[in-house]
Amino acid sequence: METKPKKEKAKRTLQGVVVTAKAEKTVTVSVERIIQHAEYGKTIRKKTTFLAHDETRKCRPGDIVTIQPVRPLSKRKRWLVIHVIPVTQKIEVPNDTDADKA
Repeated sequence: METKPKKEKAKRTLQGVVVTAKAEKTVTVSVERIIQHAEYGKTIRKKTTFLAHDETRKCRPGDIVTIQPVRPLSKRKRWLVIHVIPVTQKIEVPNDTDADKA
């Protein structure tokens, strides 16, 4: 009798933006999802915040991170940061009033 290898269940991942990184090895991640209202059909944006474990402490506010559920690490922390996309440069938008003066 052959034994079939078990299929690994795909881990659920969420992508969000780091809101705060003040605590030691913990970041607050805001995840936004877009849903449609059941009765009225209007598109609604809903935000949820998660506490995630950041072992390397390389997350800064504004970074885009991917988080994955893990065993409970503390009372409210049940997520782990697995990937960080740092926001290194800020985009400057030219001011229209400066163009008029030149």
